[in-house]
Amino acid sequence: MKRGFALLETIVVITFVTVSLLLLYGTFTNLVDNKRKTVLYDDMANIYKIYYLKEYLELNGLKTMETSDILKLSCDNFNLDSCSLIYDEFSIANLYLVKGNLQDYEENNYFSNFNKYLDSLSYNDKYKYWLIGEFWVEGQYYYASIGVN
Repeated sequence: MKRGFALLETIVVITFVTVSLLLLYGTFTNLVDNKRKTVLYDDMANIYKIYYLKEYLELNGLKTMETSDILKLSCDNFNLDSCSLIYDEFSIANLYLVKGNLQDYEENNYFSNFNKYLDSLSYNDKYKYWLIGEFWVEGQYYYASIGVN
């Protein structure tokens, strides 16, 4: 009788410990993923760069641009002499104008990190477009965005 009770007790304890470890693993992996996003996405310095770049570009024709989903912006879009200097100074690899309520787009045309960043944005009708900067710093892409009306 005691052996059967000890076996049942052992099975219950092993089940409890296994379930607890699975819950801890799920929580831990979510924390690691969220931390990775905060490191690569929306760094405060990059948000300031995008903000000042948006203010500058709005004075030079950003508001007149239209796109159906994603438009990759280059210096050719603005006709500014200082554009390439700004891109270099801010370490901007690419600059995108993305529709504010983007649902579907051709994911194969972009890097997986950019696709993940687009998925992390909260889309609503508050902004007509998002200005997204892709920064190349020390061999790593970083992203930041700001809303454009």
